[in-house]
Amino acid sequence: MSLYLKYRPQNLKTIVGQDHIVTTLRNALVHNALTHAYLFSGPRGTGKTSFARILAKAINCKNLVDGVEPCNTCESCTSILAGRMVDLIEIDAASNRGIDEMRELKEKIQFSPTQGKAKVYIIDEVHMLTKEAFNALLKTLEEPPAHAFFILATTEVHKIPETILSRCQQFSFRRIGEEDIVQRLGEIAHAEGIQTEPDALTLIARISNGGLRDAIGLLEQMTIDKAILYKDVIDHLGITGPILTQAFYQALLNKDARTAIELIGQVNGMGQNLAQFTREMIAFLREQMLVGLNAKRDVGSLVRLIEIFSEAKLLLSQAAIPQLPLEIAVIKACGFEIELSKAKPEKAAEAPAKAEKMTEKRLETSDGSYKELTLEEVRQNWKQILDKIETPFIRMSFMDGEPISLEKGGLRIAFKSNTLMEKVANTMNQSEIHKAFNQIFNTKVILKLELKKVTLEPMVAPKKEESSAVVDMAKEVFGG
Repeated sequence: MSLYLKYRPQNLKTIVGQDHIVTTLRNALVHNALTHAYLFSGPRGTGKTSFARILAKAINCKNLVDGVEPCNTCESCTSILAGRMVDLIEIDAASNRGIDEMRELKEKIQFSPTQGKAKVYIIDEVHMLTKEAFNALLKTLEEPPAHAFFILATTEVHKIPETILSRCQQFSFRRIGEEDIVQRLGEIAHAEGIQTEPDALTLIARISNGGLRDAIGLLEQMTIDKAILYKDVIDHLGITGPILTQAFYQALLNKDARTAIELIGQVNGMGQNLAQFTREMIAFLREQMLVGLNAKRDVGSLVRLIEIFSEAKLLLSQAAIPQLPLEIAVIKACGFEIELSKAKPEKAAEAPAKAEKMTEKRLETSDGSYKELTLEEVRQNWKQILDKIETPFIRMSFMDGEPISLEKGGLRIAFKSNTLMEKVANTMNQSEIHKAFNQIFNTKVILKLELKKVTLEPMVAPKKEESSAVVDMAKEVFGG
């Protein structure tokens, strides 16, 4: 049996990381104040279905411990544990999502329970139901029999109709904290006689991203000869490790694109997952950003790097050459995109031939005369210019720009995002922007687009020494 099934919670006190829900439902059980419909929502692997089964046992248990905990020994509890309780009906809405299934439920729910005190319906992934199925379920939720309880579970609560939400008591399951996961993994490892390194468990907890089920699955997967070592976790999960991540960051810091690209090639040549490497790098940059915020330093450059590599990560799965999106990201991060991008927008602008004869800060008006225009006037009327741009996505893209100078008949605009700048540089999009300028100033304008320069922050050294340099750098990467 898999470890996550073997060590699945069987009572409220073994639920990990959801104390706010445990407290509320314990009180409801003590005061016999349970409602007939609950909605459990939250990320996968946080205990929604396990909690639903525990609640089903508590509703039907004949010998509750302390008035709230299922005894796990009576006929009802053992039947549920063995999966043969006919009054506990579990429905997977992903594969039973039609109106017929809900009609059948509506017909059978009227019959009294045969084994337990009540019928309990657990509908997992309830957001997968069709519109018609939701409507059929709604009728049942509006007037449920006294002997029936519903527990709906979903990872996407925003897809549940408001009419269903209004008839359920909602509980939001949180991602389980790293410390709670490490503690639970340690308990399971001890029970199974598995030797573990604390750093290995911490790394597994971080990778699981708040999902205890995933963490237990990784624990089982990483067990080799009844031991889990930090090095083995890194090797088996394709994690490049803190040393390589630090070297890559240092190359960006030095604007050494060649070294950074060579490191990408090294990662790819080792057979490591480039997407995982990118995730590690983004996590490292995020940690540096948070440290910078705490120290009240400018973190704009780090935000820019996070944007660059987040965009690259999205492109990895579509790339003909696996490492190409990361290599382009490196070139952007090292500042080369500024020089490369200046020529493209200016060419795309395709200004009229008369513009070549303009003098500095003198732009041609629509009637052929010249009008003096200053940078201050442009800045003062910037909001009005944006309002005149009719197409929403062009307006939103242009909002990213900031006018920085007006010289030689051209208005220089600096952008934070290369993607948004390229949209503005499109000839057809610029025609709408020129129209907006003409409406405000009665003049034609040449746009010169460029990216804001990236200034990297120095890497923050850890405040205290650790016994192991590798452990120290791992904590930097994963936020420890």
